[in-house]
Amino acid sequence: MKKFQFPSTFLWGTATAPTQVDGGDHASDWAEFAKIPGKILDGSSSVTGCDHWNRYKDDFDLMKKMGTNAYRLGADWSRFEPEPGSFDLKALDHFRGMLQALRKRKIKPLLTIHHFAVPAWWLARGGFEKESNLPDFLRFAKWLIENVGDLVDEYITINEPIVYSVIAYLDGRWPPGNPGPFGYFRAVQVQKNLLLAHFQLYDMIHGIHARKKFKTPVVSIAKHMRVMDPGDPTSALDRGRQATVDEFFNLSFCDSIQSGTMSGSLGKGERVHDGRAWDFMGINYYSRDIVRFDLLAPHKAFVKIDIQENSPRNDLNWEIYPEGLKRTLVRFSDRYGLAIRVTENGIADADDSKRGQFLIDHISAMQAAAAEGVRVEGYYHWSFMDNFEWAEGYTARFGLVAVDFKTMKRTPRASARLYSKIIKNRGVSGM
Repeated sequence: MKKFQFPSTFLWGTATAPTQVDGGDHASDWAEFAKIPGKILDGSSSVTGCDHWNRYKDDFDLMKKMGTNAYRLGADWSRFEPEPGSFDLKALDHFRGMLQALRKRKIKPLLTIHHFAVPAWWLARGGFEKESNLPDFLRFAKWLIENVGDLVDEYITINEPIVYSVIAYLDGRWPPGNPGPFGYFRAVQVQKNLLLAHFQLYDMIHGIHARKKFKTPVVSIAKHMRVMDPGDPTSALDRGRQATVDEFFNLSFCDSIQSGTMSGSLGKGERVHDGRAWDFMGINYYSRDIVRFDLLAPHKAFVKIDIQENSPRNDLNWEIYPEGLKRTLVRFSDRYGLAIRVTENGIADADDSKRGQFLIDHISAMQAAAAEGVRVEGYYHWSFMDNFEWAEGYTARFGLVAVDFKTMKRTPRASARLYSKIIKNRGVSGM
């Protein structure tokens, strides 16, 4: 059997989010949220982070040594506009230095514009709940793109819009943290406004790059995709709930981007954009859900989410299900016909006992999909290093690189060395 290898142009990367790693940002909604007792599991704050903002050169050297040629990073709006209408030019110069340092090391940046965090002042105005607030966000994005577009030509506009809307507005575990009786409707409204923002960002990025004669960009979202299987495949009730949850979580936002309409749970097919608004598909994949009908859960659309019995788990009790990555890649390649990047895939594994096999199994699944014709063009492992894992604080360790949060010392784990070998081998075949 011929050894499978990804092409030399394949993007082997890692991913982070600025709120989780940069540190020092006191103006974000997460910095304020962490001040409320009980909101963060270990009582910590995103203000600490990993000091990546200051230690980026050393971190980029570690990435280069690992063999990666791509890095997904973000630019927190609150860092650059801590007060309304006041842009921090020193922060911009510093961020440009980060992008230049990546280019110097031949590591290609994939820039995320919104990765869960917003300025505290903007959330106080209603954030993404109000369509009337979108011009503030788009003004920041325009300023950012105009000032870094000469150094970046790959963008993620919105990270995990459904996850953000559900956890923040339906569950209330993230800021603003007050779901109330209308949490579902608030979550859907946030999704609609994020979708409208994406359409405008897509056109804006392409327009700015053309007008300023920057390199032609590629633009997408990073969409968290869950494999969702019915608890009892023979039960019409379980299958019905599975289909409903799948449409709400996996399909409606992406179908809308593909069609340029407000589709599924987001609308009635109203056209809001001239054709599709992405140049590739970004997929974040972690796990699978088992969906059951639950008569006692009318407030959750009669849905109960379970975990497959006797399945391997990570430190957050998520099922480890590598087959799901192949299923997801094949499914959405068939559905949309786009090239795909795995923009996040990783495991909470503090002692690094499972991450190596996780890498092998998931990259094998990615290779199997590619061998069947799926155009997979990149893999960004989550995460480069341990970080502030939102409401979990610093308790969940996702990093290929371990971080001592007292000294900020970085120590590559054995899984980082394995990832280096996979990159050098251009896949896991033959290893």
